[in-house]
Amino acid sequence: MSTLHSETYKKALLSLIQGNVICRWSDPSAAEILERPETRERINQWSGELDMELAQTTSENGWFLVYKGIDPHTRSVARDLFSGIMKELRFYVRMLELLMNTLHRDASMSPGETMRLSELMQAMDESPDLRAQLADLPTSRKTAVVKDQVETLIGKLKREGVIIESNAKHSIFTFTAKIDLIQDIVIFIQDNEHIPVQEAEDGAQAELKYER
Repeated sequence: MSTLHSETYKKALLSLIQGNVICRWSDPSAAEILERPETRERINQWSGELDMELAQTTSENGWFLVYKGIDPHTRSVARDLFSGIMKELRFYVRMLELLMNTLHRDASMSPGETMRLSELMQAMDESPDLRAQLADLPTSRKTAVVKDQVETLIGKLKREGVIIESNAKHSIFTFTAKIDLIQDIVIFIQDNEHIPVQEAEDGAQAELKYER
């Protein structure tokens, strides 16, 4: 059966339409067919009817759909996207800071990197500052114990496709390419917080296209 008529292709197309980032960690089979030029050409032909096209994350590890240009419909979609991100910005910024501090990293997380639940729990046990950071996350209930707060955070990251559980027995999680996209958007918003919202919406869309 041709790749372009396979269930994997249909699954990848549906995932992209839903706004997901496809990479070899989140969906290995879909990522594999996206490495083929004929698959990307077919998807771009189809998505072109919606004025969209495939783009890659800055690390070139993930694929997702972006709009080609800025028109009233695209502006409306961008406004909705930014509204959601702005509501979650406090969570994303503090989550990224917490994980970097917990995992003792000088740089941001990258797709394919792993973290262990046991390491997170040990770091929390040893550091009152990290526990305070964790408790300050919007996902954390102040009355919950640390273990519950960590599990709530992990659950949110899994639901949003930021991590996958790569080893259930040992509670090991792997970052997907969506971590790139989140970090890019957070940095863009922080760098352009002085720009009026409408200009920021247009600029973010343009920057995503330019960087990819």
